[in-house]
Amino acid sequence: MAEDVNILNDWGEAYKAAPCAKKITFFTSFEEAEEHGLHEMAKHSHEERLKNLEILRKRTHGHMLLPDGSWPPLKRIITIEYASYL
Repeated sequence: MAEDVNILNDWGEAYKAAPCAKKITFFTSFEEAEEHGLHEMAKHSHEERLKNLEILRKRTHGHMLLPDGSWPPLKRIITIEYASYL
């Protein structure tokens, strides 16, 4: 019974073993924070940039989305106008 008292369930090891992609960074100025953000954005791949662009499009033009969250099909209309020369 005395041996069970000294056993500690340490969950900290489980959290340390899991790889984490996010970090907390402290900055000394707003300029340093802005520069860090610009460097992080410069590291994004083309796919990440397109994904972020799609998120921004859905936020700004969300009223145009269909009920299932997809974009409506584009109307493909070609209009040919003839110019008259005199």
